[in-house]
Amino acid sequence: MVAIAVAAGVMALDTSRSWGVGGPFLAAAVIGIVVGIVLGLDLTNRAWTAAGDAVAGNIDASYRPLVVAAASLAIIGGLLGLIAGAAAGGVGPGIGGLVGGAIAGALLGVLTAIATGPRVGAAIGVAVGLIAWIGLMGADIARHGVDTEELKERFWPDRTIEVTKETIEWARKRMPLMRKS
Repeated sequence: MVAIAVAAGVMALDTSRSWGVGGPFLAAAVIGIVVGIVLGLDLTNRAWTAAGDAVAGNIDASYRPLVVAAASLAIIGGLLGLIAGAAAGGVGPGIGGLVGGAIAGALLGVLTAIATGPRVGAAIGVAVGLIAWIGLMGADIARHGVDTEELKERFWPDRTIEVTKETIEWARKRMPLMRKS
């Protein structure tokens, strides 16, 4: 419902210089389909299982993909967050980026390590596609902006105001104001 509401808002803005609603929808549909297929066929689980067998053979096989995925992506996410935070503002944001990136990486690792099956994989693909659609529409609006003058001209009722003024003048000529008694 949020994606539909955002699409309606974008359509009301009528950003003719940008993709509008259709371009982001097509891109998000491709993203959602790819995610649904990858998770529905358990490809990420199989990849983490193979990586876990190669790297961490001493961990119990039932937990191995989960542990390897969460740890690996937590380290990668933490490093990326540290670099982004340090570039943004020094040590404080760098540490915050490290922690945030590690948490986000671990959560992504857990999501990709689980064997979801076709139905859940398709559902996650639809959810990711809708979220991507919202994000792509927002990014498109942020990139191209909104012409507020054109928007005002489209929604400001100039014609109605002019006709109303003409009608008032016509009525005043026909019916002059009477004196109060």
